[in-house]
Amino acid sequence: MKKNDQHAGVTGTKTRIEQAETRTAQAETRTEQAETRTEQAKTRAESAETRTEQAETRTELAKMRTEKAEIRTEQAETRTEQAETALQRVVNREVHLSQGISTRFLKRFPLQAIADRKSPLEELTERQREILRLIAEGQNTKQIAEILKVSPKTVEYHRMKLMDCLNIHDVPGLVRFAMQAGLLPQEKLVTG
Repeated sequence: MKKNDQHAGVTGTKTRIEQAETRTAQAETRTEQAETRTEQAKTRAESAETRTEQAETRTELAKMRTEKAEIRTEQAETRTEQAETALQRVVNREVHLSQGISTRFLKRFPLQAIADRKSPLEELTERQREILRLIAEGQNTKQIAEILKVSPKTVEYHRMKLMDCLNIHDVPGLVRFAMQAGLLPQEKLVTG
């Protein structure tokens, strides 16, 4: 019995040693995992600091650009005021321009181009005027497409270009424009 007890004691000790070794290996693995997580956390913290520094730099650059834009705006306003004052003096005949200066001065102001500017209606294509007239008569996209023998998408495209050209962004606005431009015959205004 003593031999069996000794054998059982040795086996029990070996088992406890093996369990202790397993626990030690597990503890070492957990320690390594903790160290890896710590390193990852440090890397993330460094990345966050870098991003913060970059954001601060971008903010500073944006402030500088804003300040420069404000300075340019002030300079432009000053130049505009100076030009208005000078022009007013010329108009009031307080200052007379020599022939060369007045010619150069007038070339900067395209007065003839302003006088030659077409009315918005004249800038429309024939198709756009036709679609504008049909819209003003109360036709919807499908009906206009059937009348003109084109697809509804084509009508929508022309309407979009028409609105862009006239800077009108809704159908009632187009109808008002067509009425003011005289695109609708008088009988359409009465019955429509």
